[in-house]
Amino acid sequence: MCPLGQPKPPQPTRTVSWLVHSFAVLGADEVEKVVKYTLYVGLNDKDTYQQEIPTERAEALVTEIALRYVEAFTLIGARGVWTDELGVPTYENTLVLEFLYATEEQIDQIMAEVLVALNQNSILVERQEVDCRFFSRANLAAALP
Repeated sequence: MCPLGQPKPPQPTRTVSWLVHSFAVLGADEVEKVVKYTLYVGLNDKDTYQQEIPTERAEALVTEIALRYVEAFTLIGARGVWTDELGVPTYENTLVLEFLYATEEQIDQIMAEVLVALNQNSILVERQEVDCRFFSRANLAAALP
């Protein structure tokens, strides 16, 4: 793990190479099956049960960590709701991160660092196989009536 603010270590180019390969070989209209990982990261501190890190700072931390391991991802702000041990509904600002073309190892590394950086008990990860394709300007003329 790299401390926050440190330069990103050399990363394998497998993800980028796979993206380029997929785009070149399959073409922009070709559908391929890939694994999509979705992480749900609550922002309430595990010790205080309150949000200690402002959302914008948490987004910056998570982005810095994730980009050490992957080339791209989607970051969505959400509001999670859960019932605590006393039966009280609890609302929590949540970051949702979506990854395509990432390995399980990359996802585990991201979660390990985020868990510590945001002082969380856990992060929910969802793994699903999805169909995806790139749509580019090269396909625009064929798509228009």
